[in-house]
Amino acid sequence: MKTKLLYVIVSDESDIYLEQGYVSMFSAKMHMPECHITILTDVKTSSSFKGIRKEEIKYADEIVEVPLDSFLPAQKRSRILKTNARNYVDGDFLFIDCDTIVIRDLSNIDDETSILCACWDSHSDFAHNPYRNICLRDTKKMGVDISKETEFFNSGVIYVKDNTFTRDFYRHWHENYLKGYDKGVSMDQPSLEVTNIELKHPIQKLEPEWNCELKHGIKYLKDAYIVHYLCTNPSRSNDQQFFLLNEKDVFLEIKKTAVIPSKIIEVIKDPFKGIAEVTHCFAGKEIYFFRTQTYLFFIKQFLEKDNDMTMERLFSMYSSFKRKCLSIIKSFKTILLQCFMTIL
Repeated sequence: MKTKLLYVIVSDESDIYLEQGYVSMFSAKMHMPECHITILTDVKTSSSFKGIRKEEIKYADEIVEVPLDSFLPAQKRSRILKTNARNYVDGDFLFIDCDTIVIRDLSNIDDETSILCACWDSHSDFAHNPYRNICLRDTKKMGVDISKETEFFNSGVIYVKDNTFTRDFYRHWHENYLKGYDKGVSMDQPSLEVTNIELKHPIQKLEPEWNCELKHGIKYLKDAYIVHYLCTNPSRSNDQQFFLLNEKDVFLEIKKTAVIPSKIIEVIKDPFKGIAEVTHCFAGKEIYFFRTQTYLFFIKQFLEKDNDMTMERLFSMYSSFKRKCLSIIKSFKTILLQCFMTIL
């Protein structure tokens, strides 16, 4: 495989980002022992690569360190590196977010003819993207109306050839990210979209199997190259996550010894084994309900101790009352109709 695999890692002892990257790099080497892995990081993070944390970067063939202000928030440092990665790293690369696992050989990416490509966010056109309103809100803060756009790309996996244009694209993306950050937009995807528009839509669509966003792309899991389990938005306040690697305790276990447990290795071999035993799939308009504040309010109340049955009883009482009211109205209509017929 000629294309480099690129990871951006900004981390310290208090988080699990290095552990996530470690698992992803392990999965890549498991399927492609000879692949070249590059870690792009800042000096503050690289200085923490000691002891067990040094063991967790053993699969990296190259580490590129960038001196950034150590007082900047970790999230901002991470996205500064990510949005300007093309100008820090030489050679064609496939950028991969840390919250991923590689589940098959990626060598086919060497045959990609596009100079810049990514998958659609949430595996949908922009009109049906469940995060559409958030995307519209963030880009509006940046002074750009994207309501008529048909595509919105996920930045979790990006293939980038090394040439003058892609380096210029990343410079623009970086500048737009910083401008957006100053306006309250901390995510990097809105600035990616704005940059794509400004530079006449150079991003080409990558097949969904290259970035299988697990919660939105189950249909692509069987043939996926990379599974993106989306650690940034696991189920809130749940007793069990949808996917094994959404469970933080799994990475806390790795943090202690740098040993990747057999249950994770099994999931890398067969990602279906990582899905919770009891699940419920949704489609259509129900998907959008789970993005509303109404849902978040009710699920929080339901999951609160002693509130679950209280809420259920209230809704049962409401449903029963509604049925009785409808029955009374129906009976009343029947009586009125009979009276009317009698008069006639």
